[in-house]
Amino acid sequence: MRFRQMDGLRAAAALAVVMIHASAGQTSDAALVWNQLSRFAVPLFLVLTGFGHAGALAEGKFERQGLKAVRRRLSRVLIPYFIWSAAYLALDFVLGTPHEHPLRDLLTGGAYVHLYYIFVLVQFILLSDLFCAAMHRHPACTMVLSAAVTFAMQGLIACAVNGYLTFYSPLPPARYFLSWVIFYTGGIWLRLHDGWQRCPLRLSLPLWLLSAACVLLTAHFFPSLAPSSLRPDLVLYVFTTGLLLWTLCSRTQTLPAPVRFIARHSFGLYLAHPMVLRLWNAWTTHHPPVIYLRLSQMYLLGLIGGLAGAAALSLLPFGTLLGGARRKTRS
Repeated sequence: MRFRQMDGLRAAAALAVVMIHASAGQTSDAALVWNQLSRFAVPLFLVLTGFGHAGALAEGKFERQGLKAVRRRLSRVLIPYFIWSAAYLALDFVLGTPHEHPLRDLLTGGAYVHLYYIFVLVQFILLSDLFCAAMHRHPACTMVLSAAVTFAMQGLIACAVNGYLTFYSPLPPARYFLSWVIFYTGGIWLRLHDGWQRCPLRLSLPLWLLSAACVLLTAHFFPSLAPSSLRPDLVLYVFTTGLLLWTLCSRTQTLPAPVRFIARHSFGLYLAHPMVLRLWNAWTTHHPPVIYLRLSQMYLLGLIGGLAGAAALSLLPFGTLLGGARRKTRS
């Protein structure tokens, strides 16, 4: 069963990712607010992943998908991931900032700042049968355990960032699925329960406003945590944002064409827009006088450039191997 609301949520998450990266180098108060309010992006993508993986389970036809389904899902993300990772590694090398361990970064989501998400996504794809089986047999225990593990990982990250704790990890904690597990299992839970889908706007909007205020207050009083998307306040914010977006998308029978366009090209946009911003920054810093773009200008540059690249990829014969959308077939 296809939910049109998922396209709205996917488009919003893609737009928010661009805002996170466009505002990262800005210092204005407006940039900080937009950056924090966009922090739902990557967690919401994982909620949508869990929601999608639980389709058969929701229809009462649960059975282990097996290696065939895993291979199909991995084929959609791994080839584009490796190609784009290699491209970002090559770009950094050309621009004079080579990686100290390029092979490790290529294999573990460290080739560029946004590619850790793909590495985490691959882990959930490999474990999808395990999580669906756990939610099928012991949903309450699975959700409680997921929340406990996620909050524990977030606590470790917060302590490490603030210098209260030192521990060795081969990879940054954000690249482990354990740091994000509540979002994936939360997506499965949402697929299995449809009562929340009828939540009225008069309830979803106040909940979102309250959680958004908590996010902004956290960033204000604990600025060291502001760059992270793994914080307890953001867990509530991610789900209230998803609820609000779902409510808004449910108020129309057909989503606007631009929203559907962005949703269709969301993967390509996710992969391509940092390249656009990186090339711009490299060009302007090497061609004085340096041009400093405002937040809105930087955002539009990343969005339009990323969408143009994603749309161009979808037109290529093998564009899906580069993250482009599948060509629409005419009946």
